[in-house]
Amino acid sequence: MPVRRFAKAVDAALRDAHRAREVQGDPAFGRELQKDRRGTLRKFDTVEHALQDREKAAKAKAAKAKKK
Repeated sequence: MPVRRFAKAVDAALRDAHRAREVQGDPAFGRELQKDRRGTLRKFDTVEHALQDREKAAKAKAAKAKKK
């Protein structure tokens, strides 16, 4: 009897892991996760400044590429 119980637990864990891999690969899920993380991190000033610097650099790079 304990072997059957153990097998059910392992089977459930494998199914959960498979589902997590499927969901993690979904682009919409990734965007929402990133949005949530950024929203949480924006509470800290240093992170906000780093994100602003990153956006400025991306805009400058895009403008430079557009000139060529």
